[in-house]
Amino acid sequence: MSATLQQAAAAYGATAAQTLSPVETMLRLYDLGVAACDARDARQASAVLVELIAALDFRHGDFPARLYALFEYALREVKAGRWTMPHRILAELRDAWRQALAPSQG
Repeated sequence: MSATLQQAAAAYGATAAQTLSPVETMLRLYDLGVAACDARDARQASAVLVELIAALDFRHGDFPARLYALFEYALREVKAGRWTMPHRILAELRDAWRQALAPSQG
């Protein structure tokens, strides 16, 4: 791919990311996390998990604290080079988000 085409693709991706809803952004993060686990990319997987942790709102009961514990566990596993559980956690949460949103998207 030429440098100009790469720049155009990057600009398009940046514009598309700016127009995503918060829910679409979360789904995109989960997709990136799953892909990073598939690729064994510790840097990218860690960055996604850190973003997911930063997005938690602890004012809404104990569920965010449970997600925090899951994300922290997944982050430790990624840093140790163990990919099965981080992949499973991210994929299952992503799929749950998609399933929960499916009726409202129909």
